[in-house]
Amino acid sequence: MEKSKFIIRPKIYERQKPSKDSRKIYIYCEGDRESKYFEFFEGLSSNVSIIPIPSKNGKSDPEKLLESARTDFDGDKSCSSRYVLDKKQKDSVWFVIDTDQWGDKISTLRDFCKQHNPPQDAALWFVTQSNPCFEIWLYFHYYNTKPKSEDVKQYSSMKDFVNNVIPGGFDSRKMPAKIEEAIDNAKLNFNAINGEPDLYSTEVYKLGESILPFVKSIL
Repeated sequence: MEKSKFIIRPKIYERQKPSKDSRKIYIYCEGDRESKYFEFFEGLSSNVSIIPIPSKNGKSDPEKLLESARTDFDGDKSCSSRYVLDKKQKDSVWFVIDTDQWGDKISTLRDFCKQHNPPQDAALWFVTQSNPCFEIWLYFHYYNTKPKSEDVKQYSSMKDFVNNVIPGGFDSRKMPAKIEEAIDNAKLNFNAINGEPDLYSTEVYKLGESILPFVKSIL
């Protein structure tokens, strides 16, 4: 087959400094992929500041992420607070977690968020859980049905499966640009059991819906 004489280059997104009064979305991430994914949206809009926060020293379970958030927003004996939630600007904090085998640690995190959300005001704290892991969110950037368990089991892990079924594998430079498609696909296939996502379901679409209005015209 004759090769195209045209060179296809990835779209370049112009970065800009968020305004002083921009809404801030703080995202606590279990893994490196999550941080790199959300870094894509930093500076795309002057009306929102996306702030991915990676886990510290490999401590990525839900309780450790919660501990980091408490220190960042409340400070501790050794340091003052790092961030401030502005209710008027509708700032928010999101925890992006995997199901794994965390058990009650997830319940602890969810209970904290419920207790810290104003009873008669917009929520500030959110949990977005993926089952089994963040890779199912990446999968929905390209597919509108859940994967079959027998297909996933042919690979050593969900991450390995997704790397093989996504064209070119995970690429943080371009995949997030398909966030609207991923939101639609993830919502279409979302199921919850006892308040938590069923296998091959993810709540990350909720965070996506929070980001999309600010960047849709640019993407």
